[in-house]
Amino acid sequence: MAKPRLRTIVNRGVRTRRKRFIAGPSTSLPKAVALGLAPALAIGAAVGLLVTDRGANPEIAPVVAAETPITLNGHGYGHGRGMGQYGAYGYAKNQGWSAERIVGHYYGNTTLGRVDDPWVGVRLIGRDDKRLDVYSPAGLNVAGRFFGANSAAHLTPKPGGADVVVTEGCGGREIWRGSTNAPWVDPVNMGGSRPSNEHLRMCDGNVPYRGAMGALRDGNGAWRTVNRVLMEDYLYGVVPAESVPSWADSGGREALRAQAIAARSYAAAERRYGYAQTCDTQSCQVYGGSAREDRRTTDAVNSTAGTVLKRGNQTVAAEFSSSSGGYTAGGVFPAVIDDGDVASPNRNWTQTVTAGAIANAFGVGELHSFEVIGRNGLGADGGRVTRVRVVGSARTVEASGDDARWKLGLKSDWFTVGGGGAPGPIPGLPLPELPPGSLEMLETLPLPPLPELTPGSVESALESLPLPPLPPLPELSPGSIDSIPLPISAPLDQPVADAESPIDAKYRELGGAAGDLGEPTGPELMLVDESGKFRTYAGGTIVWTPTLGAQVVDSSVVLQPVPQQDGAVT
Repeated sequence: MAKPRLRTIVNRGVRTRRKRFIAGPSTSLPKAVALGLAPALAIGAAVGLLVTDRGANPEIAPVVAAETPITLNGHGYGHGRGMGQYGAYGYAKNQGWSAERIVGHYYGNTTLGRVDDPWVGVRLIGRDDKRLDVYSPAGLNVAGRFFGANSAAHLTPKPGGADVVVTEGCGGREIWRGSTNAPWVDPVNMGGSRPSNEHLRMCDGNVPYRGAMGALRDGNGAWRTVNRVLMEDYLYGVVPAESVPSWADSGGREALRAQAIAARSYAAAERRYGYAQTCDTQSCQVYGGSAREDRRTTDAVNSTAGTVLKRGNQTVAAEFSSSSGGYTAGGVFPAVIDDGDVASPNRNWTQTVTAGAIANAFGVGELHSFEVIGRNGLGADGGRVTRVRVVGSARTVEASGDDARWKLGLKSDWFTVGGGGAPGPIPGLPLPELPPGSLEMLETLPLPPLPELTPGSVESALESLPLPPLPPLPELSPGSIDSIPLPISAPLDQPVADAESPIDAKYRELGGAAGDLGEPTGPELMLVDESGKFRTYAGGTIVWTPTLGAQVVDSSVVLQPVPQQDGAVT
């Protein structure tokens, strides 16, 4: 019989209209014959065999085998907001742009400003819930005392301070034991740009850090290790970790300078925790202490010292990612074409995931289809994915493109869904798109003459088909038909959509960018005591906690200070 029409998965954000089962006389016979199907197959469709649009009804859509490979073709690497780092390199190397021109291109509606060299508190996330154990070849200061070369300090946080043990080296003889209400270990000199023998080093890995180390507790009493370091010293460790120092050797020095400006701005705008301003992972900015410092990125930091991006008097969190794919994503900063991104090895990419991986990632049972249903309209293929629909045997899920990116391990949320496996369409996967007018060309093709249908010819054709005999029907007694229950289709699951952020919902309720709050000035961040989240805007701040919901407050409520070594605050 005629093969059911396979579902077309749309890559351009166009929703398909749902249809029900089609039974009874078929309207597809002329199409079947025109496409050159065998007469016997065409007859099969004509006499009322069940024909379904599998994409129109998830209950009867074909299951895609778990091992089926699905190819995703995409652009860029990362979230795409703000500066594309490879784009900056391309503009510097190929077009001779300065750092100032580069940041002006990516960070629209901002101006260059200056900050002093403030202290930055950096949470070392990999050291959460650990005791602080540090030493220094030049000696160190702790609990108001100086201890000589290679002394090690071991701090255990407690309410109001820390217990301290000082030893000769990390595992040697105990020198001193006591407590302090200032749970910090300072190097011999707290000034900037100090020599490496003065840097504090971790006992369990010998990783060096400029500045001081603190053994603190968060609002819930959990142990936290914090590196308190001057901004410029901090950037010496950030810029080489977030970019490629060797770019300076191939015409990309200005890209490194642009990176220093963006990184300084981001750090200056951060107010992430009550006990620290930022963190050392990709959630904030990657920072590995002084071990990865490089003279080329140090030069980029020094040559832009104090330079940040501002809107009005406020320093902005200048987000960046590896590669925009040729068009930035927009958001806090206006979306722009990124011609410099031609330098990126990830401007275009292909990744393959299996149907089983998609089904497991979204929890839909066995996969029926994976479909892009929304895009932002910026760039090739309709732009970045804003919405996907995943149909499975258990349920249907809708999610954001960014959620799909993280769940499937994709390089970005800018992708199209391609085919997989052997050539030809796979049930539940996309059919290749046809160029405009290709279907109309069928009218010009020479078609074989249609067979003449005479009375009884359909029945004769059916008799010649190798069909198994039908089992005999049971005899029906009068009224028995009324007692047979009719099958009822199960109701369709409602798509499970990502919930809108409570802060975003409140912002939209208040009129968005056109309301009193104006444009956002930073990303959504955690409150200082980790009890909720907040986001800052030009005209105020929205704070959300589970008990209070989303509320507009003055920005000073959430801009909490970072503790100093002596218990004071900045």
